[in-house]
Order: sequence, then C-alpha cells, then structure tokens
Amino acid sequence: MKRIALFAAAAIVLAGAQLHAQDTTKKAAKKPAATSTKSAAKTADKAANKASADAKTATKAATDAKKEAKVASNAADKAAGATAPKKASHKKSSKKAAPKDSTKKGS
Repeated sequence: MKRIALFAAAAIVLAGAQLHAQDTTKKAAKKPAATSTKSAAKTADKAANKASADAKTATKAATDAKKEAKVASNAADKAAGATAPKKASHKKSSKKAAPKDSTKKGS
C-alpha cells in the first residue's frame, strides 16, 4: 500500500507540475501576443501618419509644379508674343525702306 500511495502521490505531483507549466506557457504566450498586437498597431499608426504626411507633401509638390507650369506657359506665351511683333515690325521697316529708296531714286 505504501508503494501505491507513493506512486499515486508522485503521479499527482507530476501531473500538477505539467498542468502548471502548461498554464504558465499559455499565459506567457498571451502576453506577448497582446504586446505584439499593440506594437503592430503602433507601427501601423506610425506608417499611416507617415503616409498621410507624404500624401500632403506630394499634393503640395503637385500644386507647386502646376503653378510653375502656368508661369512657364505664360512666359512662353510672352516670349512668342514678343518675337512675333518684332518680325512684324521688321517687315514694316523693310516695307518703309523700300518706298523711301524708290522716292529717292525718283528725285
């Protein structure tokens, strides 16, 4: 009987130790999961904030580029307009020069 009681007590102690180890492992596994979930959420928030800031920067850059393109277009229009009258005035001056020459030849 002593042997059976000793064996039963050893089995109970061993089973209790195993259950305790499993319970501790489960609790430990839950804590890191919760911690890693919180960490992942923080990382996702940081990434979302950075993406939002990058989007704002890109929008601002696009707006600035649009303004610069408009300024360049206006400058190109002015340059084209400035070159066109010069050609026209050049033609006018050559036309005026021709009658003056013909008048002088007639005198």
